Amino acid sequence: MIEAMRVAARPAAGYAALSLALSCASVHAAVPAMSDPQQLVMDTTAQVMRRLQAEREALRANPEGIYELVDDIVLPHFDFVSISRWVLGKHWRTASREQKKRFVKAFRTLLVRTYAVALLDYTDLEFSYLPLRDDPAGSEVTVRTQVKQASGAAVAIHYDLHRRSEAWKVYDITVEGVSLVANFRTSFASEIRETGLEQLIVRVEERARRESAQ
Repeated sequence: MIEAMRVAARPAAGYAALSLALSCASVHAAVPAMSDPQQLVMDTTAQVMRRLQAEREALRANPEGIYELVDDIVLPHFDFVSISRWVLGKHWRTASREQKKRFVKAFRTLLVRTYAVALLDYTDLEFSYLPLRDDPAGSEVTVRTQVKQASGAAVAIHYDLHRRSEAWKVYDITVEGVSLVANFRTSFASEIRETGLEQLIVRVEERARRESAQ
């Protein structure tokens, strides 16, 4: 999975803020929606890496193209509503429908933009996949991977997926034991206690706009 791109070069303590593993993605025509989730991760990681390698120079000349790549290949396979709901925790229940929509949109944009730029710098990592412990006939699975860095050190990245509308969707990523959802939930809960939910949403929207303008 490509999330390693962003986090593999960072120490475990720094994974929290930047670890959206937007890598469990595929073009619909290439991989059947209800394929084995681990095979899906394996096949699509290889697909994304091939495209990054093939388009590396073009993407460096025109970095905006990386966003199209992410939109085309990655986004359809992440459950951003579930991610947002669990990140906000109890505050999701008290948010208005409009606030929920705004948060999902801004949070998604922020994570995608932060992640996408990092892809350009990581095209030669090695991926290995641990045996699947869960029954792929069930509703939830964890795909466990290890990403070998240039230094030789391996980073453990686990992808939690669940079935949604007859397709596997990523709803959390754990990097070296650090959960994306749990990390953001702790950070955002503290901000909400200090300034309120609306101010958090405004701040996330502002950051997403800044990332999009770069």
